[in-house]
Formats: sequence, structure tokens, C-alpha cells
Amino acid sequence: MAVHEPLDRRRISRFGPRVWIFLLLVSVIVVVAYAVYAASLSDTTSTTASASLGSLSQVQSGKSPLVGKPVPNFSLPELTQNAKPSSGSVSPSEFVGHPLVINFFASWCTACQAETPMLASVAQGLGHKVDFLGIDENDTETTKALAFIAKNHVDYPVVTDHASLQGKYLLIGLPTTVFVASSGKVVGVVQGQMSKSVLEHWISRID
Repeated sequence: MAVHEPLDRRRISRFGPRVWIFLLLVSVIVVVAYAVYAASLSDTTSTTASASLGSLSQVQSGKSPLVGKPVPNFSLPELTQNAKPSSGSVSPSEFVGHPLVINFFASWCTACQAETPMLASVAQGLGHKVDFLGIDENDTETTKALAFIAKNHVDYPVVTDHASLQGKYLLIGLPTTVFVASSGKVVGVVQGQMSKSVLEHWISRID
């Protein structure tokens, strides 16, 4: 037994460093792979959150949990020069005392493309009797949103948002329109592309 001990030690000495080097390389590869995976997962989650709102062509006008409650407040930057205050941000609280129609839309939303011209026309016809506020949701480029607003002759205030209101307003798709009484309480919520008659019906409830 004593004769073979030196051989065993030489074998351990010979192959030991290789094993440690191999384990070290494996550890480095695992750490790098996990870092890449984590970054990819983060990007995917962010993209999914932004793209979760789709285009709703079918109207869903059920009772929303928002009805009867104060309209959720926010302060967002405006896309147009028609809004107040002059600081460049807009909040629903500014419109308390006047009936308000809040419309969530996006330039990429096909149902919004069909609905917005009608919405803009009705808003112009009502003048100052009812206030309108547009919320451009998840547009990747401001230029596209501005072009959409100009094309559809939208002259009421429009602000831009990137999913910060999705939870507050329980958004499941676009367009979504929230009807707010002059008291500041939500009267109705319509999800999906409205007809003119549906829009006028809800306006009559808050006018």
C-alpha cells in the first residue's frame, strides 16, 4: 500500500487543477447565460406590458367598477397646444364643474382610426357644453400620434401615456371612453368602438 501512495498523490496533483479549471469555466458560463436570460426576460415583460392593449371593435358597455366613483386623477404631458395649464400637463381635476369625456386611443388601433373622426366631430359640435380629453396610449413615436390627431381634426386636449393608467382605469383594450359628470364622478365606461348614437346617449347622461 505504501508503494502506491505516491502514485495516487501524483494522479491527484496531475488532474486536480484541470478539474478546478473546468468547474470554474462552467460556473462562468452559467452566470453569463443567466444574465443574458434575465435581460431577455425583462425586455419581454416590458414589451408584453406595452402591447397588452389591443384594438376593440365590439362595444362592451357593461357596468364598470369605476362607475359612481371619483374619476382617477393623473397629470400627463400634452401632445397638443390646446390644453391647459400652460405648464404642458393635464389632469382630470381641471375639468371638475364641467361634463367630461375621456377617450383612450392610439394611432395603431384600427377601431380608434374608425371612431376618432366621429368623436372629434361631435366634440366640435358641442362646443364648450362638454369637455373632451384624449389619452394617446402606448404610441411608440410621438410623430405618429401627432399626425393621427391632425388627420382626424382633433382640437380638444390630448395627452400621452405609456400604460401608467392601465390599472387605474381597468383598461382591457382600445378605444375605451369614460364619461364623467360635472361632479367628477364616473357615470359610464364604454370599451370598444362607439357609434354616434352610443356616444350621444352617454353624453346625455352627463350633460
